[in-house]
Amino acid sequence: MSDTGKKKLGVIVDTVRENDDTTSIFFRPEDDERFKAFRPGQFASIRVMTEEGWSEPHPFTISGAPGDTLRMTIKRNGRFTGEIIPALKAGVPIQCAGPFGAFCRDIEGEEQIVFVAGGVGITPFLSVLRHFRNTDAANSIVLFWCNKTYADAFAAQELEEIADTIDLTVVHVLSREHKPDLYEEEDKPRIRFEKGHFSRHMLERHIRSTTASFYLCGPGPMQEHVLDEMAAYGIDPAGVNKEQFVFTGK
Repeated sequence: MSDTGKKKLGVIVDTVRENDDTTSIFFRPEDDERFKAFRPGQFASIRVMTEEGWSEPHPFTISGAPGDTLRMTIKRNGRFTGEIIPALKAGVPIQCAGPFGAFCRDIEGEEQIVFVAGGVGITPFLSVLRHFRNTDAANSIVLFWCNKTYADAFAAQELEEIADTIDLTVVHVLSREHKPDLYEEEDKPRIRFEKGHFSRHMLERHIRSTTASFYLCGPGPMQEHVLDEMAAYGIDPAGVNKEQFVFTGK
């Protein structure tokens, strides 16, 4: 606690509960200048003040767009996030190191883009899409978002709104959803639904080219499955941009 008076600290300015186990925090870092030039897809490491003192550092993707209030979206998944989420409140001090990483670097120059996200692996793509919305980008994007149920797709409404402003098609891939009305024809051609797990057949139904720029973010086993299905469809797995959130900084 004594070091709080020795240097300038960042602070959480707002929180949003996205769903039962996912929370977004908005914060000002202690050094705004370092983050003014962050790029969509990058991440940072944060420490949060808890009742027991500073938490251990942990990396999270920056899910907001450059120029907006710095934002991270954190899912309760394991001991660290289970302990830190209750401490995430407006006014709580925070330390932030970064930005780090080169995932999605120079993505603005890619004409056709395909994103495949597993669960909270959507966060770097949310940063890109929010940036594209803010800049009226002309890129053509197809997003496959793999979740167990539609309730897990915490940003579904915002993605619909983004799809109304840029060339974005969202395909919700739901492995345990049993609501038949989700799959009925509706007047939202840019919002689509698929049952089961991601497959080569879904690629065939929703993308126009095997030479688009492909980006993949999600758990290891999910990535292996997706890459196998991509290969079966004719996409070179070696050319897929992958984010595995390997972080060795201190």
